[in-house]
Amino acid sequence: MPRYGKIVVIKRNGTDGIIFPLTSTSCLFGRRSGCHIRMRLPWVSNEHCKIEINENKEAVLSNLSTVNPTQLNGACFEQPVPLKHGDVLTIIDRSFRFEYSQQSTPKKRRSRPPKDETLQQVAGVELLHKQTSGAKSLDAS
Repeated sequence: MPRYGKIVVIKRNGTDGIIFPLTSTSCLFGRRSGCHIRMRLPWVSNEHCKIEINENKEAVLSNLSTVNPTQLNGACFEQPVPLKHGDVLTIIDRSFRFEYSQQSTPKKRRSRPPKDETLQQVAGVELLHKQTSGAKSLDAS
């Protein structure tokens, strides 16, 4: 399963939280239940922003909200923007850091019993990892 980088949740105290590996060519943030990273806050749009991996394997951030625009490194943007390692995207008061992993092969993991779902709560953002047929889909509320 290819990795296109990762999204790190930045907790309100500034420390790193949960890490979401980008394993598909699209990652949707928003309030809707089908979003990969779900935020259950009324002022977050159903589909707030998305990261897409283009044909050059670059991550590109697009804002989808007109009411509360997504910010990149503290500034609003109108057109899709290529992400660089360390860029911080902010949705309302929640921040996420994009990190590009140049490692082409995934790290070996310890063997664990298979789990269907793992639920974790971090700074008001609910993170739900779902395991489906070997591919991870991410859902944060």
